[in-house]
Amino acid sequence: MADDGYQLSFMEPALSRAGFFYIQMAGGKLMSSNISDYFAKHEEQAFLAKAFLTILAIIFLREFLSGVIVIAIILFPILFLLYVRFEAATNGRSTLEILKEHITFMPFMYAEGERKRENIPLVTYSLILANVAVFYVFELNPFVDVQFIMNNLIFIPYKPNLWNIPVSAFASLFLHGSGGHLWGNMIFLWVVGTVVERRIGGRRFLLLYLITGLMATLAFIFINFLTTGAPGHILGASGSIAGIMGIFAVRCYFKSMVFPLPILGIFSLIFPISFKVRLNSLVIIGLFFFMDLSGGIGQITGQNVSNVGHWAHIGGMLAGIGLAFFLKLGEGAIEERHLEIGAKAAVSSVGYGAGEHSLRIALERNPENAEALLHLARIKSKFTPSEEGSDSYRKAIRLLIAASPEQAAEVYQEYYKKYMTGVEPEVQYRLAGIYYRKKDLDMAARCLESIVNTKDAPADIRERALYQYASILDEMGLAEVARDFFEQFLAGFPESGAVPKVKLKLGIS
Repeated sequence: MADDGYQLSFMEPALSRAGFFYIQMAGGKLMSSNISDYFAKHEEQAFLAKAFLTILAIIFLREFLSGVIVIAIILFPILFLLYVRFEAATNGRSTLEILKEHITFMPFMYAEGERKRENIPLVTYSLILANVAVFYVFELNPFVDVQFIMNNLIFIPYKPNLWNIPVSAFASLFLHGSGGHLWGNMIFLWVVGTVVERRIGGRRFLLLYLITGLMATLAFIFINFLTTGAPGHILGASGSIAGIMGIFAVRCYFKSMVFPLPILGIFSLIFPISFKVRLNSLVIIGLFFFMDLSGGIGQITGQNVSNVGHWAHIGGMLAGIGLAFFLKLGEGAIEERHLEIGAKAAVSSVGYGAGEHSLRIALERNPENAEALLHLARIKSKFTPSEEGSDSYRKAIRLLIAASPEQAAEVYQEYYKKYMTGVEPEVQYRLAGIYYRKKDLDMAARCLESIVNTKDAPADIRERALYQYASILDEMGLAEVARDFFEQFLAGFPESGAVPKVKLKLGIS
């Protein structure tokens, strides 16, 4: 009994340790599974988490990466040419096709995949023009009093008074210390401003540009006063641009940015051919924020003596992020991200399941999204016609007919080739008018014929369609066929106001 008891007491801790280890393993797996399940259900949080982890990885590995980048730049032309030849040989693609995919002639960073839109970002272009004009008017005018600018137009003015403090708060946003300062800011304004303005509208963009610029300036003044006890002085558009970058981070977080990496080394100054290095815009904006934070802390501790307004950048970016959340601009971003995923899937022959899933998310958020419906229709009709594909096409056409009649006509032709049937008589009649104005009599006649053959079409629409169909057939030189339909019109609609015209065409008194 004593031995048994001894053995038991000896083994208990071992059993406990094994059990604890098992529980730890099981708990770890359970936690991993829970995290995985959570991110599977919350795709946007997963996207943001990946971006945040990428930022942290780049920050922690930046010293190692700097050395690798130098070596990569030296070897890059050779490595790239080898890659192009390998890709062309293994996938049967042409060299030109591969180069188009990976080469850019743009010498600076830009947002990739920006679709052409009808609205031109006039406010962004006007702000760029205003900044350039102000700088060169002051720069080239020999009568400009620099001391007057310093005393009255930078913020805070060196000689503050009741009028120049409010004026300088906004005037300073259009002043720059040098050509490099100006054009560096203007490139960034073009990169982020055009993208944001297209999505939020010109008036709101201008208002947010000025508000975030003012808040950026005040942030700089406040931090400078806290750390030095003296009023700060600042000029430049970078605070406003940082504010727009903050809005960009919320409204366009899914966008990719292209960094041009020169392929030809020093000869790239003559031939600006660069390799597209793609990186998520949220990562880029996050890195800028951490760089400014590091620089701002360095200014406070005395390790950084540059004149860069890091705290203005931080203040502007935080103001932009805060205002974007307040205005709920991120709601449109989620829908657009899923729409872009769906758009790529619609033209892909493989791997379009995720695209279909994204399109359904976009449609849950906005059932009237004609573009999402169109992409879903293409996916569901990719190989064989389907009921959902047909319904999605019809809904998309119905929505487009009011907003974009020309596009509706193009989509209908795409739909007709796949399904060989018409849409609702009301929409069909409007499509016929669009084709007729485009001088496409054949498509106009087909649309009208579909209505004529639809017995349950509304009487007034069928009356107009029958008359127009007969008239178009006559215009196409099919007089005998047109005559049959004119006679059918007289028999079916004897009280119509168009009867005298029909009788005249038929030679009936």
